[in-house]
Amino acid sequence: MLRKKKLLLGILVLAMLLLTGCNAGTETGADSKESKTDNIAEAETSPKSPGTVVISGKIEAVQMANLVSKVAGKVEMVHVDIGTPVKAGQVLMSLDAGDKAAEIEVATAQVNSAQVEYELAQSNYQRGQELLAAQAISQAEYEKTYEGPFKRAEAQLQSAQASLKKQQITYNDMFMKAPFDGVITARNINPGEMAGTQNTVFTLVNLDQVVIKGMVNENFINQLQNGQAVKVRVPAASDQEFTGVINNLGLSADLQAKGYPVKIKLENPDHILKPGMFAEVILEGKK
Repeated sequence: MLRKKKLLLGILVLAMLLLTGCNAGTETGADSKESKTDNIAEAETSPKSPGTVVISGKIEAVQMANLVSKVAGKVEMVHVDIGTPVKAGQVLMSLDAGDKAAEIEVATAQVNSAQVEYELAQSNYQRGQELLAAQAISQAEYEKTYEGPFKRAEAQLQSAQASLKKQQITYNDMFMKAPFDGVITARNINPGEMAGTQNTVFTLVNLDQVVIKGMVNENFINQLQNGQAVKVRVPAASDQEFTGVINNLGLSADLQAKGYPVKIKLENPDHILKPGMFAEVILEGKK
């Protein structure tokens, strides 16, 4: 009986030793796995190229304008649509200018009449100078009869010319023209509608050059310089990389963004880069 108890006790001790060994092995494996995970995370977050920074942003146009009519009026004709390329000075929209054209005709007639009066007064003025030089008339008569009428005729001609110029400016304002070369990206008016002086009629964008704006930290800003060529990736436009140039480096930090602004300009002759496209810029610091 005693031998059976000893045998049972030995079996229990052996079982406890086996269980303890298994638990120790499990804990060691867990520690090893956790250590391995930490090493992987650290490798992923460490920079592959210490002197390189990738910033992202959206493409913006160098030139963009929301065009508003200078004068209110009824739209007679719209000459462009969305996507139309235009040149500086090209007419985009014409307002009904019939009354303005009539006002120009009246102002032109007034200038012609004033010109005739001026030429007559000038001829008479020259004759008066000759009479005064010959002492045929007095100074008072000369000023009243010859010099005075000539100066009044001269002033009336200048006034008529100024009025005509004003009418011509008003007439020209009835035709909206492009302020620079570009492409129409928005059209908000149709013939027959009333154009106001506050609402945007067209949006004009120059796509020949585009820019990307981004931020870099204080440790990297001094490693960049204006004129430096950089690589740019725009997946929506092409699988190939583009070449841009840094054309503006911020001299002071943006407190909200907590970084220094950087602007990159890209030539875009084929207009494949569109405003709003996502882009990545690869900045390489000084070696």
